[in-house]
Amino acid sequence: MSDNELVLFDRDRRESWIVYPPRSAYEHLSRPARDVVLVEHHPWAPYSEIELHHVRTTDGCAAHGLDCAANDAIQVGAQVGWNPFA
Repeated sequence: MSDNELVLFDRDRRESWIVYPPRSAYEHLSRPARDVVLVEHHPWAPYSEIELHHVRTTDGCAAHGLDCAANDAIQVGAQVGWNPFA
């Protein structure tokens, strides 16, 4: 956990999530808007694609809405005291 990212590991589901808040200083990140949180989903299975989610506080994930697992990753961060929207 840092100001630039939060990395979550789910051993049972064999996946990880990386949450990049709007304040993230990484130059390699490209956002559609300044208020979008980027969430990368990394399945641990070989040859699995990394899925990138664009999340806003009002709408949730741009592709999947509020029922997206990327929203769950953000909630877990909030439970440990990490706020990507601050």
